[in-house]
Amino acid sequence: MTEPQIRALFAEIADREPAPSRVDIQLARRRGRARLRWRRACVAGTSVLAAAAVVALAVGVGLVRLGSGPPAGPAAPRQFNPLVPYLSFGWLPAGSRLVAGDARPEVVALVAGRKLYALSNWDLSVYAAGQCHLTGLAGELKCSTPALEGLTARITGRAPAVRGHRAFWAGPYLVWQYARDGWASLMLPTANASPKLSAAKRAAYKREAVKIADHVRYGAATPPLVFPAQLTGLPSRWRVGSVYYQPDAGVLRASRFALTTGTPDLGADGGLEFQTNLPSFTDFGPATSHTNFCGQPATEIINGYRVVVTHRDGGTAIGGGTALPPSQGLCAANADGLALNIGLQGVHPPISVASLFRDHLRLLGANPANWTTKPIG
Repeated sequence: MTEPQIRALFAEIADREPAPSRVDIQLARRRGRARLRWRRACVAGTSVLAAAAVVALAVGVGLVRLGSGPPAGPAAPRQFNPLVPYLSFGWLPAGSRLVAGDARPEVVALVAGRKLYALSNWDLSVYAAGQCHLTGLAGELKCSTPALEGLTARITGRAPAVRGHRAFWAGPYLVWQYARDGWASLMLPTANASPKLSAAKRAAYKREAVKIADHVRYGAATPPLVFPAQLTGLPSRWRVGSVYYQPDAGVLRASRFALTTGTPDLGADGGLEFQTNLPSFTDFGPATSHTNFCGQPATEIINGYRVVVTHRDGGTAIGGGTALPPSQGLCAANADGLALNIGLQGVHPPISVASLFRDHLRLLGANPANWTTKPIG
């Protein structure tokens, strides 16, 4: 995506809440945590290139003494398992709770606050080993993944140590080394706060940030990650490569996930990584009362469920620039008590979204007790 495209997306996000899904994978990618990432990029006065660009997230000048070397003890994981939540909050300020999380092999993240999409949320990201590099000369922490370069944080000052590990302030971020070769960042609510926010309140947020970081749990037991459906009969190399989830009735419900066979090549956004010719589920959960969930009346019936199936020939992306590949989508507003969107981009997909829904998707209903921890059977 080009910078004019991203600026157009910024304007859309700033002007309104997410629109109802219309089986458009490009729209779906702009939802979820992407809204938070783009908001914080706007605050910093820089741009995000969703497929392969650097997000400059902090401001400040001058060099900071970086202190001692990496911590002793275990190394950070080389990769995360998207199906097994690695992170959890051990402490949060009064009124805040976990509202969302996402997991990819290279980075896992959590969002806490009073509600999803609130400007006052806390946004935690933890990177796998080797994804982040601290530059002593420039005083910057740079983090990137194969699908998306995610963070260039200019260090603006020393922060209190986090569990004995070195930590720094980077504008509205607290960054720290949570294990050997592994770094974490926590966005403070000050990233989106009014310039009139008092110095005392800003100082209080900093104290809370350090306490949150001190109590983050890595690799500890969490509620299970479960899926409202199971895929069957797929090629053996297909697997779930990235997941976005939300708390739901004592479990963590996978509300979006994408399939992969290796390194994604369509970039990363909204907590997911996308791969050409492989499907992604960009909305998945209990059916709601939204009458316009699919954006249009059902176009056909598959397995007894009314669905909207769309095909697009591709073309120029929003704002010009790189042409988009052909895409397909399937939306069901209520299939066995579930609402879902399936998207796929590519010229030669081995399976259509209609075939995936008809022959390979086993719906498990709206009761969390019936959901599965194994999304591919």
